[in-house]
Amino acid sequence: MTRPFQAALAASRGTYSHSGNTGSWQGQRASGSRTVTQSGDTYNINKQLQTQSGASKSVDREIDTGDREVDRTSTATNAWGQSASRSREVENEGGYLSVEGEARTSTGRSASGQGVVGRDVYGQPAYAGTVNTKYNGTYATAGARNPYGGWTTATAGPYGGRVTTTLPSGYRTTTYYGRPYYAYGGAYYRPYTYAGVHYYYPVPPPYYAYYEAPPVGATILVLAGVKYLVSQDGSYAKQTTTSDGKVAYQSVPAPQGAQVQALPAARVLVTVSGTTYYLASNTFYRRVAEGAQERFVVVTAPAGVVFVAALPADFEVVQLNTMYFRAQGRYYVPYLAPDGKELYVVVDAPPQPTAGAAAAVGAPPAQGVPSASGAPSAAPAVRAVADSVSLPAGTLIVVRLATEVSAATASAGDRFQGFLDQDLATGGRLITPRGSRVYGQVVAADRKRRTLTVALNDLAIGDRVVQIATQPLAVPGGVVLAQTPQAFTVSAQVQVDVMTNVAVR
Repeated sequence: MTRPFQAALAASRGTYSHSGNTGSWQGQRASGSRTVTQSGDTYNINKQLQTQSGASKSVDREIDTGDREVDRTSTATNAWGQSASRSREVENEGGYLSVEGEARTSTGRSASGQGVVGRDVYGQPAYAGTVNTKYNGTYATAGARNPYGGWTTATAGPYGGRVTTTLPSGYRTTTYYGRPYYAYGGAYYRPYTYAGVHYYYPVPPPYYAYYEAPPVGATILVLAGVKYLVSQDGSYAKQTTTSDGKVAYQSVPAPQGAQVQALPAARVLVTVSGTTYYLASNTFYRRVAEGAQERFVVVTAPAGVVFVAALPADFEVVQLNTMYFRAQGRYYVPYLAPDGKELYVVVDAPPQPTAGAAAAVGAPPAQGVPSASGAPSAAPAVRAVADSVSLPAGTLIVVRLATEVSAATASAGDRFQGFLDQDLATGGRLITPRGSRVYGQVVAADRKRRTLTVALNDLAIGDRVVQIATQPLAVPGGVVLAQTPQAFTVSAQVQVDVMTNVAVR
């Protein structure tokens, strides 16, 4: 403990004492101690802090000078008994540092992360990593300091990506008809160059790309006996089987004649011969109204729509309710044709911002680079909101356990894992597919009477693990055999939030 710190304690009417490897202090409102021990190349540092209000904090740090590794754990508890614990491990890997850590709270929240820290080819500090949260999915982030100040960063979350100059750490490259698509966490990016800067903008998935799991909250649509899943961004997928026999979901062109009740906010208008069509996620729709009801029907690209293979050289970027390109008085949006051709569609002029708003022509929103005209970007005309999908009480969840659970060996409180035996859907929307992980707990087990009661308490939905509650299930014979389906009944409604873009009015 340093002399300035001791002086600060004295100034605050605190006292400091030292005994062996431990230094202690006592203040008016808090007290604490610090102990340092050494074993070979390893140093252990323990700090304790308590306040008169009942809050406390404990920090343990282990420094291995031989392996150049630092482990740190801490637990903080407030005056009401709520606690949060954190752990972090930093290891020198030669040219960079690897970092792993996790955090948990007594209220059930948790997160874990991993990444690397080092310097880029220009000698600037840089980082890359992922963070997995129990209820909000997995996020990836990467960044590097610019030589002239500031940081260039990119983030991709479970609900898609954003325009960026730096792809998220861990992205993979998918080639479709010889063109690169960059993918991470369900978000796909395509490159373009604007004002001498290379950008990547999010696009719908290329056709026939595979997903291990469908998007949460997708609408189930059946046409000609084929089941399709329509995601929140308007892209279509259907279940298929890979060459190695695994169930997967594949992005496909929208089937002609399919009908949906609503379109994503990130849609554009295309007017041909006085008729206005809607274009969303590479799909053309025609609006059909019957009284107060309306629906949108998938149609082929109408005759008269103008497609071009490349943008004019003097294009500008317009950010309103979607990303437009503007050149020579015309507006364009990217379009992936069902036959795999990458084109641009001439569309109607986007709705202009309200009076007093800034001019619409600007750079991609992630970086704020001015356009060729020098005007700043307008405020985005869409925002992300949570669209709740309800799993009502009484819903049956059919599960197969990963391992046998028996009253002869189990005890109350033991945890187990299983998998959904069938898709879980409600109200025509998919919650999570067959094969998703579920977690349960033994409620009671009696070895003598061979009675066993179990219940589910967690369900994996997309990248998140959501708490659920089911009615206790009494198992005849006291044994749940692995791979034998068991039906659990949801006892309390579960809300699942799915991020959706909506128009700002």
